[in-house]
Order: sequence, then structure tokens, then C-alpha cells
Amino acid sequence: MKALIIGCGSIGTVISKAADKMLAVDKIFLYDLDVSRAKQLKSNISKAEIIAEIDFKKIDVDIVIEAASQQAAKELIPKALDYGIDAMIMSVGAFVDKKFQESCYTAVSTKDCVALIPSGAVAGVDALKGASKAKIEIVRLTSTKPPKGFTGVKYLQEKGVKVEEIKERTILYSGPASQAVQLFPANVNVAATVSLAGIGFEKTLVEVVCDPTSNVNSHRLYAKGEFGELEAMTKNLPSPDNPRTSYLASLSAVSTLTSYINKIWIGM
Repeated sequence: MKALIIGCGSIGTVISKAADKMLAVDKIFLYDLDVSRAKQLKSNISKAEIIAEIDFKKIDVDIVIEAASQQAAKELIPKALDYGIDAMIMSVGAFVDKKFQESCYTAVSTKDCVALIPSGAVAGVDALKGASKAKIEIVRLTSTKPPKGFTGVKYLQEKGVKVEEIKERTILYSGPASQAVQLFPANVNVAATVSLAGIGFEKTLVEVVCDPTSNVNSHRLYAKGEFGELEAMTKNLPSPDNPRTSYLASLSAVSTLTSYINKIWIGM
């Protein structure tokens, strides 16, 4: 099997190193706008080859794994699916774009391919999917991170919020997931995953919280409906080289790739 990994940051690195050890993976193509990151990652894995551009007419791959950004997902995933190439999407917030969502859904329904969306850094997605087959009244996600987890967020910078000066638990955003995933594109992809699994982007309520007393990235998922009530709490350690990303998100992608290769799915 040949895989193309788009994005050589913290998540792409974990996936690449894991794939390098999988017997079923013969080749790993690496692509990143920052070529130096791709080169650094290539030096640590044996099956890698760096590509300078992505042309699905010329690249012979079985699966494309996006671990870069919502923009990268929007530009490249529909093209991959249109060519009948399976795809894993980590920047799930891209699905708030209805055009992107429809293009992906149309491709998987007309081409011989699949789209994979890992559960990421939040627990309870499997139960929420099941619950969504009946009526759900409430889905609420509270995502809490320490100040360094919000470094460089454009929305906060424009509002003049200096997260490093926050001294107590502060709600940075409260509202529908549709806005949360656009305002915090690198922080709350879990909100998009929860929205897709449950009652949609507009009905899913999200709170984004900065807590200077916390040293973990936590996600509390609550849902209520005809099935009963669901409450799941995940306290994630951040990735060593990217405090905005939870390590569990990377591990979830590795688990999804393993299931894809073995064709055995648990927790559907």
C-alpha cells in the first residue's frame, strides 16, 4: 500500500512514523508547503519520498491523509476522492463548508473510494453516532485548553485578547459549532467531528475555554435525547511540539489507518 501524507507537522509526523512500521505500507509520500519540515521528517523514516507538487494523475497512491489545514483539505481532498483515491481528513472543520461537504459525499457515492474521519481527541463519538439515529435534543461540547494552546489564534488577536495575560478560567467563545470551527480552525476540529456524528454544525453548541490552571486539553461532550443522556470527558496531554494539538488526535489517526489496512472496525 502507498500513502500520501499532506502536512508534516505534529500529527503528520506521528502518522508517518507509525505507517513506516506497518508491513502493509510500502511507500510514504510526504508533502508540505514548508519543504524543510518534509525533509526533517523524511530523515526519520525509511519508506518516505518527498514530492514537490500534488498531481493525482501522476501519483500512484491508495490513500491520502490530510494533516495540514482546512484550506489544504478543501483544495486536495475532493480531487483525491474524484480520482477514486481513499482519503483520511484530520482538518474536519473543513466540512462546515457545504460545497466541500457535498463534493466529498458525492465523490464517495459515485466513485470506488471512502472518506475516513477519525474520532480525534474527543471521547463519545461512537455513542453519539448511534444516538443520532433517534431524536437528540442537545449536543454540547466544552473544549478547555491552557493559554499556550491558543497562541496565534487570529480571531483572538483581532479582538485584542492576550491569552498569556489571562489569570482565571475564561470563556473565549460560546455558540454554534459552525462558527467555532472557523474562528478556532487549529483548536476545535473535535467540534466538527461531533457535529458530523450528531445533529449538525448549527445545532451543536460549543464553548471554547482558556484555563491558565490547566495543563491538559480537555473536551467534555454532553448529549441528551431519546436514547437517554451521554457525558464523556477526555483530558488530553498536548503534543510535545504543538500545544494546540492533543496527542490523542494523532493516535486516533494511527488507529484509523490500522483499521483501514486490517479492514476490521471496532466502535462503529
